[in-house]
Amino acid sequence: MARSTRVRIAELVLLAALIVAPLVVHDAFTIDRFGRYLLYAVFAISVDLIWGVGGVLTFGHAAFFGAGGYLAAIFMERGGWFLPLPLWPAIALAVACVAMFAVLLSGLAFRGPFPMRGVELAVITLAVAYLLEQYARAGGRLTGGQNGILIGPRLTVFGINVHRGRNFYLLAAATLIVCYVVARWFVSSRAGLVVRGIRDNEPRVDLLGYHVPNMKIAVFVLSATLAALAGALFYVHEGIITPGAVGVAASTQVLLWVALGGRATLIGPIVGTIVLQHLTATLSGRLLDTWILVIGALLIVVVMLFPAGVLGWLDRGPSR
Repeated sequence: MARSTRVRIAELVLLAALIVAPLVVHDAFTIDRFGRYLLYAVFAISVDLIWGVGGVLTFGHAAFFGAGGYLAAIFMERGGWFLPLPLWPAIALAVACVAMFAVLLSGLAFRGPFPMRGVELAVITLAVAYLLEQYARAGGRLTGGQNGILIGPRLTVFGINVHRGRNFYLLAAATLIVCYVVARWFVSSRAGLVVRGIRDNEPRVDLLGYHVPNMKIAVFVLSATLAALAGALFYVHEGIITPGAVGVAASTQVLLWVALGGRATLIGPIVGTIVLQHLTATLSGRLLDTWILVIGALLIVVVMLFPAGVLGWLDRGPSR
């Protein structure tokens, strides 16, 4: 059996185990919490697409995750013209708006008069997240200012309440599976191969005749779209969204999840997200103010022992 086939089988088995394991838990609060982790994992996959696969470091990806939540909340809770909208049309429109913003931003960054790469683009994404957070705090009635927006509608699918407990977990698991399959399909496609080539050697791919800016825009927009979908579902479930959702802190936190699990593996960020979030929730309730030191020390040890992430070996070829 070819290595690539073995790796894909290992990924699918691990993904199935991660999703099925919490279903044996009978505590509604615990399984609901794991549902939140799965939506965070979709966010981590979106960052792995642009950072791990595309080689574009972003310090502001929470701008897309939080914008999905903010726009969905605005479309459902604010009045005027065609508003308010029902739940799923609001979520769909929110995701579409974020995707269009990503097209505009990436077009300016990659196809503008001064194409950006590396640290330049990382600074731009950082600035976008910072500006959106400041606007959310000062947005008055539209964004709710410091208090954010309370979201009244509950998650339902064909009239079935999926807002809490096991049903919410199944919704989050289905979302994660679909997003993972879409991301895996893209990475395995011809376009994904070109994007990985750009990551490893952009000048050579350009000399081969591929339109490098368009390929970067494609992976950037796909990444932002997945993040927006996860954010919209996450914050509707939470029932409230505040300015921190689009801020720098959330943007840097997701980088830790991806780095811990393993960049460019897709499955690694899922593992990193679930493990780190579960450890954070567990230790913060037991160690009070010292839990963050334990998490920090653990991250340092993992990075020293596994520079490519815990599952970074999945993306490596056979040793020579």
